[in-house]
Amino acid sequence: MLNFVFRKIESKKWMVISLLVGNLLMIAIAAASPMYSQAVLQRTLTRSLSNYYVEHSAYPGLMIVRGAYAAAGGRKEADFEKIGQAARMVEELTAELDVPAVFMVTQYYKGNVKAAHEVAVDGRKNELTLRIAAFTDQKEHLSIVNGDMCAGELDGNTFDVMVNERTFVDQNLMLGEVLDLSLKDASGEPYRIRIAGIFENREPQDIYWVAEPTAWRDVCLMDEGLFRELFANEERLDMGFNAEWYASLDYLAMRGDQVERYLGVLERYLKAFEEMGYKSNAVYFKSTMENFVLQAQKLNATILILQMPIFVLLAAFIFMVSRQMLEMEQNEIAVYKSRGADKGQIVLVYLLQSLIISVLGLAGGIPLGVLMCRLLGASNSFLEFVKRAALPVEIGAKVWMAAGAAAAFSICTMVLPVIRFANVNIVAHKRGKNRKSRNPWWQKGFLDVILLGVSLYGLYQYYEQKEYLAQKVLEGASLDPLLYFCSSLFMVGAGLFVLRIFPLLVRLIFLIGKMWWPTSLYASFLRIIRTKSNQGFLMVFLILTLSMGIFNAQAARTINANAEERIRYADGADLVLQEVWKDNSAMLNNMAGAPGGGAGQTQAELTYEEPDFGKYQTMEGIESLTKVFIDKKVNVSVEGGKVSNAMLMGIHTREFGETAWFKESLLSVHWYEYLNAISQNARAILVSSNFRQKYGYEVGDVLTYINGSGDAMRGIIYGFVDYWPCYSPVTRVKGSDGLYTEKDNFLIVAHLSQLQSSWGVSPYQVWIKAEDSSQFIYDYAEESGTQYALFQDAAAELIELKNDPIFQGTNGILTIGFICVLLLCITGFLIYWILSIQSRTLQFGIFRAMGMSMGEILTMLVNEQLFITGVSIAAGILVGILTSRLFIPLIQIAYTSADQMIPLEIVSARGDYVRLFVIIGLAILICMFILGWLISKIKISQALKLGED
Repeated sequence: MLNFVFRKIESKKWMVISLLVGNLLMIAIAAASPMYSQAVLQRTLTRSLSNYYVEHSAYPGLMIVRGAYAAAGGRKEADFEKIGQAARMVEELTAELDVPAVFMVTQYYKGNVKAAHEVAVDGRKNELTLRIAAFTDQKEHLSIVNGDMCAGELDGNTFDVMVNERTFVDQNLMLGEVLDLSLKDASGEPYRIRIAGIFENREPQDIYWVAEPTAWRDVCLMDEGLFRELFANEERLDMGFNAEWYASLDYLAMRGDQVERYLGVLERYLKAFEEMGYKSNAVYFKSTMENFVLQAQKLNATILILQMPIFVLLAAFIFMVSRQMLEMEQNEIAVYKSRGADKGQIVLVYLLQSLIISVLGLAGGIPLGVLMCRLLGASNSFLEFVKRAALPVEIGAKVWMAAGAAAAFSICTMVLPVIRFANVNIVAHKRGKNRKSRNPWWQKGFLDVILLGVSLYGLYQYYEQKEYLAQKVLEGASLDPLLYFCSSLFMVGAGLFVLRIFPLLVRLIFLIGKMWWPTSLYASFLRIIRTKSNQGFLMVFLILTLSMGIFNAQAARTINANAEERIRYADGADLVLQEVWKDNSAMLNNMAGAPGGGAGQTQAELTYEEPDFGKYQTMEGIESLTKVFIDKKVNVSVEGGKVSNAMLMGIHTREFGETAWFKESLLSVHWYEYLNAISQNARAILVSSNFRQKYGYEVGDVLTYINGSGDAMRGIIYGFVDYWPCYSPVTRVKGSDGLYTEKDNFLIVAHLSQLQSSWGVSPYQVWIKAEDSSQFIYDYAEESGTQYALFQDAAAELIELKNDPIFQGTNGILTIGFICVLLLCITGFLIYWILSIQSRTLQFGIFRAMGMSMGEILTMLVNEQLFITGVSIAAGILVGILTSRLFIPLIQIAYTSADQMIPLEIVSARGDYVRLFVIIGLAILICMFILGWLISKIKISQALKLGED
């Protein structure tokens, strides 16, 4: 039977290749999904933990269990047992997490220990409060700068300790001196300590030390073994001591696909520690991982949602090609049936064929999935790739499971049509061939109308719930997958609807020119009308390819452009800087604390020392710059009270207009008109539109606003603006119930020179429009050592956005989805025309024998191409544009953020369409060359002889 199957595959190699293409793409996409998800999330986790290290100056892999103690009291033995149990549990926790530990450290200490100098020295306190501590393996991580390392033995009742330089100075200690402690041995004699040496860190950056030893002010380190012998043992439970356990895990070895397991293990152990009474614990990476889980869920949901339409199209393609093959082999199946083959044997033949194709697809699909994963990681926008560090791709169990499931699904799709064809014998087959062609089942059932209706109803429902959807996304939920299905259903329904009306359109054109059409066109129109059922396969995929390409291009461009505009609008300019200003606040505080200082302070004012602004004016790489004063705590006097926390912006109108970034479409007139208006009057101000709506002010009214020092200014309203650079009309605030509410923000734009002349010079921001790269400001800051209280770089934020896994995955999947559909379209295009030309070889020979020239035959084919391919392309463009206009505004909701300042809008770029149509045009051109080559190989004379035979 296998030989029969292989011969069968060889005889229908073009159809089998088409099925193999469909299988390769389906398996590759299914495998690429877990590959990409795991790889990008692994990179995201590592980067997030590394950022934690930078932002918090703390090792992100650290776990601390603290508060274990044994004290004098009724439960001394139980408390001591808990200490041993806690130590074992820390080791078990580390082992169960299965992350290598860089260091495992135990700290023992006794706090608030009273110490007295044996020798009184003038000018220093006789009694001190110290902390006696010991760390495991501490000698390997410190070095002695003066004196000796502490000994591990007790000399009478005296033991050695080491201190850092700060403790040595602050506590007025001397090397070699002995202090009496409030701690006593079993006989009641006090212990003594001898200051043996001064130590420092052996390495400047050593994660062994959780708290930097150089900052200690009262810690005395003793030998760890001696500490346990004297204080941390069952014989001296009445002494009491504390213990802390530190586990520094290698955060670079933490795996993104294990995060949920990590959190589960941590939750279980932390709960156990709390039940033991040890509640003051800390896991530095826990919050990072909790945020990571939410991000991972959203990414996986987004990938699945975006891939589902592609899977549906691939399944439809495989089903259609399988059905087309079965229709070509229906005569053979009927013969097998009539000669005694049962239904099971016929199904088994096609099952083996499908299994072979799927195994080949599995062998090639995994490497292709790796390539797709690389493309996903390099995606910057739709059909746009950049050079980016390769993702750490791994082929694990999830990848094989996904690929195997896709292969199994493909086998079912290929075998499913066989069940119906396996029931037809030779008599039924001949009767079926003589029946008049019927409309396909989807036309009879009005599937196209149903799909359009369902998608439009879903669209209506989503528009009704738009605010609710945005709220859910802000709370961290992913968007409803049915929303993406609605857009796909609309494209499929529209494509089928075009297929329904296409024969009517062709028939109408044919009837209009029926009396004048030349022979070639007449025959061409008849061919199109009579074979309408065969064209559906090609036309649907052409329409879906173009419509999906346009939809994906606009979706990607809209998502990326809106996110980019949000960043630029929120920042206000390419670079926003504010240096650390010096002031006289320390002097004022001293005056307030001095006797009689309160009265003197009323005469003093807070003044600032303005940094040199001129250095920026001469700096290379700056196209323009301006000073911008922003105060977000201004009070505004209104009738019946005041408005608190309004935002005041002081600007120089011309420089501000040349430097700030602003989207012109946000206002009804160009924003320069507002700048020009207030430039005419020093007292002129602009006010946010929501202020007019809420308090009823109009142009020409006078507004009084007051700063935090109580200084008042009066301004004349010259205009109202809905939006302004870096101004957010509303702030979304998350309440205790987890819901977001909107709070109005009010804006006043005034002249900076007027504010400074009345209120004095206060810290302002420097807004810069860069000529090209912003690297110059980093170089300057590094060379000069300038410190910035505020530093915003829009270019850096955009790079971070492009590397965000959600945006990266969205762009990549939209691009790969289009490329896959394009490959299906090319394959379907070639299948249709190759089979069509091969089946009409005899017909072409007859036409030539009847006197039709080769040019007229080519005219026939060109006319068919024009009506089948041309109409499909035009319909695809129309459906794609219509789908984009209807559905993209809702898909954007998935990328809404709590700090969304400006409205989202659909963005289309001519370059996207150029790339799209160039790729599709090249694909069709290549297909045309292949068809031309096939036509040139046709031997008409042989076809005629074959017909005579």
